[in-house]
Amino acid sequence: MACPLFLPVSPLTGFAPEALPLGNFLGGECAAQAGTLIPTDTLRRCCNTGYARGCCEHAAGQQADANRFLIKSYGEGAVEIAWSTERDHHPVAVGTLRLTDASTGAESALERQARACVTAYLKA
Repeated sequence: MACPLFLPVSPLTGFAPEALPLGNFLGGECAAQAGTLIPTDTLRRCCNTGYARGCCEHAAGQQADANRFLIKSYGEGAVEIAWSTERDHHPVAVGTLRLTDASTGAESALERQARACVTAYLKA
């Protein structure tokens, strides 16, 4: 799970290993305040783990709390990933994405998070 506003950019190194929803501890931006540096503590408590309405002013007003991902299949150069957008641990939207190596240009936060999840999956 990750905050629906989180736009992951790249893994951050130098942190103790831990189980994280997107597979790595990621740095990135907040869609509500693009271009602003997110403090490491906020990345750890809110952005990378979701359910941040109680601890992040940007997440407080959002309809959804978290995006959840599940790898369904991998083959023929593509990964099919199921996603669920949740509020209070209940789905408010669900779907699937088929991701390939070819980037489609501008991606939504959901697509960027799915791609980060797939990257971690393929490295495992």
